Amino acid sequence: MSTISRFHITQEKLCMILFAFILLSRASITTEFNYVPLNTTAVQTFYSLSMLGLYVSKKISTKKIGTMHWSTALSALLIIYIILFGAIFVNPPLAQYTNGILLRQMLFLMIVFSTVSVTVAYRLFDKMLLTAFYTFSFILFFQFATHITDLGLLNPLTVFSDSSRVRADYGFSHYNALGAFCACHIIIWMILKARHLIPFKHNILNVIVLLISVLMLLGSASRNAISSLIVYAICYGFMSLKETPNRRYFKLLLECLLLLFLFVFFVAGASNIPLTDLLNQSNRETLFEVALPTFFSSTRTMIGLGLASNEIYGMNLTPYPTYWLDNSYVYVLVTTGFIGIILYILMILVLFIGLRHVQLRAMRKHTISLTIMCLYSALFETTLFWAGVMQNYVYLLILLVAISGYFNNQYSNIFSKSIKETI
Repeated sequence: MSTISRFHITQEKLCMILFAFILLSRASITTEFNYVPLNTTAVQTFYSLSMLGLYVSKKISTKKIGTMHWSTALSALLIIYIILFGAIFVNPPLAQYTNGILLRQMLFLMIVFSTVSVTVAYRLFDKMLLTAFYTFSFILFFQFATHITDLGLLNPLTVFSDSSRVRADYGFSHYNALGAFCACHIIIWMILKARHLIPFKHNILNVIVLLISVLMLLGSASRNAISSLIVYAICYGFMSLKETPNRRYFKLLLECLLLLFLFVFFVAGASNIPLTDLLNQSNRETLFEVALPTFFSSTRTMIGLGLASNEIYGMNLTPYPTYWLDNSYVYVLVTTGFIGIILYILMILVLFIGLRHVQLRAMRKHTISLTIMCLYSALFETTLFWAGVMQNYVYLLILLVAISGYFNNQYSNIFSKSIKETI
C-alpha cells in the first residue's frame, strides 16, 4: 500500500479525506452554516485535480489502462448534453444564465467522475460510502443540535394536509433540501447494512443518528422525500420477494413502475385530496397551464428555450413566462427541447441496461430501487443528474460505480456477453 510523505497517510485515506472535505463544502451551500469557508469554485477545482492525480498515480503504479463500461457511456452522454446546450445551442438572451449553469454542471461532473474513478481504481466503494455516512451524520447532528427548537414543530400527521402542514428546516436552505438530505442519509445506511458494514462501533450510536435523521425528515414534511423513501422500500421489497431470472428483468421493472403509480394515487386518496389539488398546493399546475404551452408555441421546440437554472425560470427572468419548472422531465423538455429529452431518455436506458449487468444481487436490487426512486423524485423536483442538490454527489457515485463492473467477478466491458450471477 502506497504512502504519502512522512505522515503515513495512504492514498486510500487521502481519497476519503478529500471526499469528506468536498461533501462538507457542498453542505455549506445547502445549510446556513459555512463548514468550509473557502471559494467554492476553487475547492471544487482543487478536489477534482487532486482526485485525478490520485487516479493517474494508481494507473501508473499498476500499469493498467481502463476499459469501456456502461458508466463510460452514461458519462459521455452527460458530457455531450451539457456541451450541446451549455456551449452550442445557446439562446442569446439567456447567455449569461447558460454560462453560469455550464460552469456549475461541469464542476459537478468533474467531481463525480473523479470520485468514481478513484473509487473503482482503489476499490474503495465501502470506505467511500462509510465516509459519506459519517459526514452526513456529523452535519445532521450539528444542524439538529444548533436548531433543537425546531423539534417543537414536528407534526407528521400534517404532511399531506392541504392547509395545516407544519415544517422545520433545521438551518437548511429549504425544507425539501433537508428532506432529501435525510433520505440520502438513510439510503446510505441501508446499502451499508446490505454490505454487512456497521458505521459506528456501538449500535446505540447508529440508532441515535438514524433517529435524528428520521425526526428531521418528518420535521421537513417533505412529501417528495418521504414518499421517495417509501418508493425505494417498496421496490426493494418487491424485488426481494420476487427473485427472477434475468430474462424476466423488464417484466419486473414494469411491475415496479405500476406499483409506483398505484402508490401515488393511494397517497392522494388516503389524504382525501384530489390529485389536481395536490398540484395546485405545490404550484405545479403552472407546468401544464403556462410552461408547456409557452414551449410548444415557441420556435425552439427542437433545442429548447435555453439552458438556465430553475430559479431563473421560476422568477421569470427570461423572455419566456414559465414560472417554476419543478419537474425534471418538463424542465429538460422546456429548456433543451426534444433533442435534450431524447438524450435524457438515452441516459436512463443506459443506466438500466448497466444495472442489469450488476452481478451482485443485493447491490443490483438496491441500485435499481435507487434509480426508480430518483425517477419518481424527479417528477416533483429538478434533480435528475443535476448539480445543486447534495444527494446527487452520492447517488451518482453509487450508480456509476455499480455500472462500471465494480460488483462483478471481473471487469467485463460493455461488449461482454456472458454475465454470471453471484449471490
